[in-house]
Amino acid sequence: MPANKKRLLWVFLFLFLFGSGIVGGYFFVSKRFPAHKVEPNIARSTLTPDNDIFVRIFYPSEGSLVMEERRVRRADDITIAEEIVGEFLKRPSNGAESVIPSGAKVLGLYQGNDGMLYIDLSDEFRRNFQGDALAEFMLLKGLYESIISNVKGVNDVKILIEGKEIESIGGHLFAMYPLKNILAEAK
Repeated sequence: MPANKKRLLWVFLFLFLFGSGIVGGYFFVSKRFPAHKVEPNIARSTLTPDNDIFVRIFYPSEGSLVMEERRVRRADDITIAEEIVGEFLKRPSNGAESVIPSGAKVLGLYQGNDGMLYIDLSDEFRRNFQGDALAEFMLLKGLYESIISNVKGVNDVKILIEGKEIESIGGHLFAMYPLKNILAEAK
C-alpha cells in the first residue's frame, strides 16, 4: 500500500474515532445531566399567548441561582424590564429559601443612552436584606442576569435606592458601580 493511502487511512480513522468520541460524550452527558424545566406557577386561563411573553428570572437560592420562567405582558423594553424586576421581587414560586428582601418595591426604571438600566428600588431592598457576602453577590447577580438575558439594548444595570446611589446593599459589596463591574470584581 502506498504511503499516501496509508496516511489518508490513518487520518480518516483518527477523524472517525474523534467524531465517535464527541457523539458518545454528548449522549453520556445528556443522559447523566438532563435539563430541568421549571414550570411557571401562573393561572394560564387569565393570560393569552398574543399579549404575553415568557421571561427567565434568576433567583438567588441556597448559594446559587435558580431559573424560573414567568409570563409577563408584551410591551416595550422598559415595561418588560419593570415587570421582570417585579417578578424577581416576588421570590421563587417553588417555595425555596431566598435572600430577596421582603417588602421591596420597584419605584422606577430609567434607561440611559449608553445602554445602562437604572433600577430604583424602595429602601426595603436594603433594610430588609439579611445575608452574607455570597448572598449579596447572588442577589445582585440574579437581578443582573434576569435583566440582561431578557431585555434587548441593556448592557449593564445600576441599582438606586429611593432615587439615590448607595454604598452597599448588605455591607459586603460596594454598590456605587454598575453591576457588571461589581460582579466581575467579586468573583
